This record gives sequence, C-alpha cells and structure tokens, in this order.
Amino acid sequence: MTRISSTGSTPPRASRSETSVPVAQPKPEVRNAVVASQDSFSRPTQKGLERAAVAINPDEFVPGPTRRDVYNDLDVQKLRQQSNVKSFHEGETTPRTREDALANADRLLGGADFLRFRETAQGATILRDAKDVNDAADTDPTSARHQAALAEVEANTALEQEALQNLSPEEQQQYQAVRDGLMAVAPAGDPVAALALQKLLLEGKLPGAEAIGGEGNLLDQLHTLQTQELGEGIDRGALLSDVVQELATPESVNQRNKGTCAATAASIQLILENPAEYVRLVAGLASASGEVTLADGKTVMKREELGAEVKDGEDVRSESQELIAPAFMEVANGGELDYQDKPDAHYIDGKETHSGLYPVEFDRLAEAVFDRKVDTVSGIGGPEEEAEAWDLIQERTAAGETVAVGMTWSTGGHQVVVTGTGVDPETGAEFVEYTNPWGRTERMPKDEFLSRLNSMHTRPEEKVKEKDLDRAPRHPEAPDRISRTG
Repeated sequence: MTRISSTGSTPPRASRSETSVPVAQPKPEVRNAVVASQDSFSRPTQKGLERAAVAINPDEFVPGPTRRDVYNDLDVQKLRQQSNVKSFHEGETTPRTREDALANADRLLGGADFLRFRETAQGATILRDAKDVNDAADTDPTSARHQAALAEVEANTALEQEALQNLSPEEQQQYQAVRDGLMAVAPAGDPVAALALQKLLLEGKLPGAEAIGGEGNLLDQLHTLQTQELGEGIDRGALLSDVVQELATPESVNQRNKGTCAATAASIQLILENPAEYVRLVAGLASASGEVTLADGKTVMKREELGAEVKDGEDVRSESQELIAPAFMEVANGGELDYQDKPDAHYIDGKETHSGLYPVEFDRLAEAVFDRKVDTVSGIGGPEEEAEAWDLIQERTAAGETVAVGMTWSTGGHQVVVTGTGVDPETGAEFVEYTNPWGRTERMPKDEFLSRLNSMHTRPEEKVKEKDLDRAPRHPEAPDRISRTG
C-alpha cells in the first residue's frame, strides 16, 4: 500500500435524449449468474495493478429507453396522478407540509426507488437512477414529467412564499430572478428545474454558505449565473436549469459517454461540500472571459473549446459538465499534458498518453479545487489493509464527509464517491453506499467493495497506519505509475 502526496462557439443545446452514437462500443462486464468469491472477482494480478479511472456506463451506447427510463416514467405518472388528486388547487383539504413537498420533489428529481430491482455487473444494487438533468421531457409541456413538476411547483407556492420570508428583500429578488429564468427556458419553461430550486429553498440551503473561493454565497452565485455576460453560444437557460438540478440532486451529476469519472467525482464532492463553489466555477467558465481562479488562489482554470465541430457532434452531457469536466481534466494533468475532449485523452507532443486520471492527478485537482492537501492510499489489498481502509471510510462518512475511492471496474478503473456504510437489517450483511458518477446511487456488499478497492483519497490528518507504505508493488507486473480512474 503506497501513500502519495501530490505537489502542489457552442452549438445549440444538445438534444435531450438518452441515445448517443459512439465511435466504438465497449463491451460491458458480464457478471456470472452464481455469486463468485472475493478472489474470483478480484484476481491478485488485477488488484495489484493500479489503473486509471476511465469506466463508462455501457447504457450510454444502447439506443432507445433504458430500464431506468421505464421505471422513472411510471413513477412520474403515479406522482402526476397523485398531484391531480391532492393538489391544493384541485381540492386538497389540508395544506401540504414541507415534508410532503420535499418528499415529492425528491421522488421526481432523484428517480424511482429501485431498491432490490437492479443488480449491476459489479455486484452492486442500484438504489436510485435519476433522469439526466438535460432530459427533453423537462421542457416538453406534453410530457408527464413536465406536468407533474408543474403541478408540484404550483402546489408548493404557499410553502415557497413562507420560506422566502426568511430571506432579505435583496435575496428574495435574487431568488425570483433565478426562478423566472428557469420558467423562461424554451419552449415552455423548465418546471423540473423550478422544483429543484424550491427544494433548495425548503431545505434551507438558500442563501447558503460562502463559496470557498469567495465572491458570495450560493444564491449570489446562482444570480450571477442568471445575469452575467456569457461566452458566445452558451445557452443561459439550459445551463442554469442543469446546474440547479445538479445542486438539488447531486447523484444526477453524470459523466455520460466520457471517461471523466474522477473529474465528475470531484464535481459531486464539491456540490456536497460547498455548492456555491461549484456554481462559481461553472459561472466563471461560462463567462465571456471563460476562465476562473480556483480556491487555491493560483490555479487558473480555462474553458476548453466548445462546438459541434470540435467535439465531432453534439455533447450529451449537461451544460455544466460539458464546461467543467474537461477543464478539471486539464487542471489534473498539471499542464505538462494536453487533455483533448473530443478523443477524451491526454496528449504530449501530439501523442496520446492515457485516458482518465491517475490518483496522483486526482489529488492535484482536489488540492486546487478544495484548497487543502490530500493524501492518497493506493495499492490497497489483503485483509489487514482492507480492514484499515474500511475503518477509515466508516469514520469519515460517520462524520458527514465523503471519500473518493478508486476501484477495479470491468477492464479498467473507476472512481466513485462513498457517502456512507450500513448493515442490511434483513441479512445482517454490511454494505457501502456511494454515488456513481454514472448519475446514480448504488449499494455494494462490503466484501465485494473491498475486493475492488484500489485507492482512497482523504484529508492529510486522516491517516492509516504507516507500515508497508513504501514497499515494492505486490505483483511483479505492477507499474510504478499508479492507476488511472475515470
């Protein structure tokens, strides 16, 4: 186990569709019907080798609606039917409570509760699989999703007005400007995003804390995004809509068809820890200047080239991820390499070096974004090291923090954000819960998780035992360079 400390014009909005056409379709990992042992899931030669995080959801390359779409659409239709019956404007006998409003908003924004319904090829269970924040149904007045969200927004009016009384007159004006911007999105407004904004308000997250890099709190940053001058061709309404939904439902942040899982994981952690900073960075990249200084005060992050010609077609990611993911990848490689978004790879002197990010590159990014040192424990393997890693993850998540981890995933590496651990009340089995940057929440059995765990990124004061940190690689074929994640 090795510890590494790192050193210091856009096209019209992409079609809101689940279908994307890849250049080449990767083969998804196939899980055996019989639950295999820990060793069979993670061969020593695989676990010892540290890999870059580059895994992409195979569903991104499957045309037509996915099971996620079917489940979510059915659930939204149920929600719409309930709204027709219970809406205050349609005869609701008792005013709805804040808890009711938040539960309905969470259900629509976060996706149907799959619980036990879907097992992944990696042995995890998908708990929730949110619709993409740029889904076409959001702005389609004929869709059940649009209609259900609109009914919820209207039913929440009294609660919304009550919550606004806790804000100053200036803050109320900022909120209204953002709300108006969301409801002005063509062709018929985006009530899904407006519902997400209401959710933030009712949860008490507005006006919010100051951004790490300064320049105001969360509401200030959203208002800036709504009012500032933007770079040529950037769609303000679409960008604002996507950002607000990502803030309200962090698990909806999705790398889509790019191997940027580590950069996307950093976005998820930033939204969970300091959402105002996430908006500040997106707003800076979307501005006329196209650049923003990160929280470390010295790293200037610049907008990568946009446009259909540059990207070889429309980008299926959210407007915000289209801006921030490639910029994060460029920060992570330290300036020695050139990340190119179209081929989704790093280059030096015109030659491709790798895709995704190695843990040391993720550390460089995290230190600049969060303005703090990051420790990486890599090459985790064996019962003792896995037990130490598990204890640290439990300690950190119990304290309300998240832990970014690199895992063995199919034929490459993958990075996820661990948010908690627990025990199944029915079986007594321990599990880990994490946000997968494929836009969903998953739960994985402890043993399966530890068999795949390769690296862990924590604050410097959160240390595991120092023994064996400088040993040689556990397998003779293991490279000196640590594995990438994506």
